Amino acid sequence: MNVLVELFMRFWYLWILIVLAFILDLFMPRIKGFLGERSVEFYLAQLDVSKYEVINNITVKLGDNSTQIDSVVVSNFGIFVLQSENYKGKITGEELDENWCQKLHVKKEKLHNPIRENYKHIQVLKEVLKEFDKLKYISIVTFTTNADLQVTSNSDVVYTIHLLETIKRYTEEVISDVDKKKIHSKLMSLDMNSNDNYR
Repeated sequence: MNVLVELFMRFWYLWILIVLAFILDLFMPRIKGFLGERSVEFYLAQLDVSKYEVINNITVKLGDNSTQIDSVVVSNFGIFVLQSENYKGKITGEELDENWCQKLHVKKEKLHNPIRENYKHIQVLKEVLKEFDKLKYISIVTFTTNADLQVTSNSDVVYTIHLLETIKRYTEEVISDVDKKKIHSKLMSLDMNSNDNYR
């Protein structure tokens, strides 16, 4: 027993490293998600504030359920609904697949199809914004450049670094300035965790 205590005391720093590695492994998915969302927020902050109103990390309650949306951009060109991903490796899948595949070295993992997840977000937004006729919703799924995207889709699935040029491809004005403000205000009033998540 004394030998174990002596080993523990002698190599205390190794035990701390083991505990830290365990904690890091436990929280790594949250950390990666957080970093992916922050990189999107960085790019969205560069949009022209007279044309685009950004809401990050919005949680909307509908009935007994709530949905968390990474970012919503209310603009004169439509409502952009963004799903941010921060995966590494080869990402394969098709727009209508239930799951996509992440291949990292020899390991394969299933991941939920983010286009389908974003579709659900858009359905919630359509319901809470039904007073506004015929709004144009644009789904964009972003991945950091850590991913090798091999996805077949008509929806926008882009690297974060191409987010602004993807948004700016939409040039037809379909929402007036007045309605844009009303929609933004309505979403902010519905946001369950409204604080400093918009600009």
